[in-house]
Amino acid sequence: MSSTKVAEHVALESLPPVTENARRLFGSLAYLLRPPLHYLPSELLSEIFLIATHDTEDRYHALLTPISLSHVSSRWRHVALSTGGLWTNIILTFPVSRAQISCAVSWLRRSQSHPLDIFLDFRDPSWDWELAESSHAFRWQDMEAILRLLMTHVHRWNRFELLTDTWAPIYTFLCYTRRVESAPWLESISLSRCNACFASKGATFAPVEMREPIPLFGGLAFQKLREVSLSGVHIDWALSSLSNLTTLEFRYLASDVTPSLEEFVGILTECPNLQKLSIIGRGPNLTAIRSQGSPSSDEHDTNDIHAKIQPTIHLPHLKHFVFGFADTDYAAKLLSLFSAPLMEELTLEGFSVGLDLHEPHAPDATPILEWFSVNRQSNVPHTDFTVSSSTSLISLDRIRSLRLIGIKSDKMTFARLFDELQGLTHLGLFSTETSALLALMPPTSNGHRLQPPCPLLKKLESRDVDPDAFADLVLARQPIDSGAGLEKTCYEATHDLSSEDHAKLISAGVNIVFLNSESYEAEHSDPPDIEL
Repeated sequence: MSSTKVAEHVALESLPPVTENARRLFGSLAYLLRPPLHYLPSELLSEIFLIATHDTEDRYHALLTPISLSHVSSRWRHVALSTGGLWTNIILTFPVSRAQISCAVSWLRRSQSHPLDIFLDFRDPSWDWELAESSHAFRWQDMEAILRLLMTHVHRWNRFELLTDTWAPIYTFLCYTRRVESAPWLESISLSRCNACFASKGATFAPVEMREPIPLFGGLAFQKLREVSLSGVHIDWALSSLSNLTTLEFRYLASDVTPSLEEFVGILTECPNLQKLSIIGRGPNLTAIRSQGSPSSDEHDTNDIHAKIQPTIHLPHLKHFVFGFADTDYAAKLLSLFSAPLMEELTLEGFSVGLDLHEPHAPDATPILEWFSVNRQSNVPHTDFTVSSSTSLISLDRIRSLRLIGIKSDKMTFARLFDELQGLTHLGLFSTETSALLALMPPTSNGHRLQPPCPLLKKLESRDVDPDAFADLVLARQPIDSGAGLEKTCYEATHDLSSEDHAKLISAGVNIVFLNSESYEAEHSDPPDIEL
């Protein structure tokens, strides 16, 4: 047999069995080498997908993760598309594109009957605040189109957040939703008109033609609503059903659209389990209050911080209070109305910092800090005003966390406040004067260091404060021998540090976090294009 015949014989008769054996061997190995995840039941794989998608506060992660999962394999895609809970995040941002609308439509369909988390951000970073609101690129008609898409699913809304530059989209939302008959899944709603200047002292609402208050969802009695945040947004306070809330925020309200004191007290009374209250700028209208012993109810008299006012608003379960102010007279009077004996977290903010474009300096916070000190211990020296102490207002020794943002005062005032915070474990100082850092320095006697203010302080963080003074404070509060001291310190740098300041912070053991425009833009950038 010739060599050619031999080759043909091998190819025709011997090679096929070898190839088949190799195929079988390869198939066996491929079977053995499959990852364990391949053998998981679809139900368990679906649960893993849900955890991977929703176990984060990053809404864009929750939006993109289902896409990544559905593109791994045909089986994963089948499981992902049949798991409605993966597709519950609806995000639309300015400028709204066809791709975004297509994505939202697909998500609404794929989410089946699951509750929805909706985030709408129609702010224009290039918007010129000096222009008329009617010239904004996002108009009420655009908001109307979005609502026509979403309102058919209002019975599935779970969390809803809307941010705009102007009032027209908010007004459109309030008008459309007042016809809603049921929102059984709604737990959280946040409406923000992002123009803090309306809360500056003396500012009134505009545009006047749309000032008419509208009840939230037409006064609908919500079954599950627990969190409400209104930033620059007013509603019909008397007719809106704000009850059984655990979180309530009033931010940047113009002076002529705030709730009356009676309406404000009524809202809080209907929320006996309120745990977090935020008031930035203004809460209720206090012009109806007459100071005790004052013969006049003139508006100017209502701003007299020398008044002695009994607390009238009791918040027995309040744990976290955020209070921002531009008008210290108003702020002191409002504070005097509260009783919150179980408060554990307190944030005080000088309103003008980064918010009021026409106020280059923060308001003097001395009267506010004095109020807290005087309220806690009436024999602390003070000169500005007194309050009745017959009712426990705020127990400072229960405060565990304090954040001071844009707070301006002198060292002695800060020192009196810190002396009362014996249980404080976390302190944040942001855009706050160096006098606050100096007030935290341990005192000395005959060359010996004594117990520092806030002796239980473990975590100290700062931003936009003197880096040299911050490093000195951290070094001064280092533990002696085996004593307690700071366990975590953080300095957030918004600009370049000098080599000396950088070296000093590092030597003090401070963790430096650099915040720059690039990282901010990356964090707040528009969502990437999505391939369905």
